[in-house]
Amino acid sequence: MPLLIQLRRGAAALWTSVNPTLAAGEQAFETDTGKMKIGDGTTAWTSLNYTDVGVAGATGVTGVTGVTGVTGAGGTGVTGVTGPTGISGVTGVTGVTGVTGVTGPTGISGVTGVTGVTGAGVTGVTGVTGVTGVTGVTGVTGVTGPEPSLGKIYVVGTVFI
Repeated sequence: MPLLIQLRRGAAALWTSVNPTLAAGEQAFETDTGKMKIGDGTTAWTSLNYTDVGVAGATGVTGVTGVTGVTGAGGTGVTGVTGPTGISGVTGVTGVTGVTGVTGPTGISGVTGVTGVTGAGVTGVTGVTGVTGVTGVTGVTGVTGPEPSLGKIYVVGTVFI
């Protein structure tokens, strides 16, 4: 049985008014102008160029891409196994101690406890009287008073010790 291939087709005015985006490689034919466009999967109909469908005929469908070959001798080889972890280094010197923070506020004082009962005791004996101190220096004798026959008193001088 022969294979039948049909292209999308319609009048030029219909294609312009609908303005579809053809899939990559999809062909569409204007039935009233005889022109054809091939989609790229992203460009809308009005922005696509017409294909050249002259005497040479349309280019055939692109074949399937072949299998990628093996990388040559200059390629990258297999990654090796990761080696063991190295020995840890010496621990550094401990840093300087930070500044001491501010002392917090004093807490609330507690309630004073009840005073205890005074013990039952005997008052002690009164101690011996101490030694009497040395008698002080006798003061200066004052000015002699007036003679009864004289009517005035004169102060001769002042004595300071």
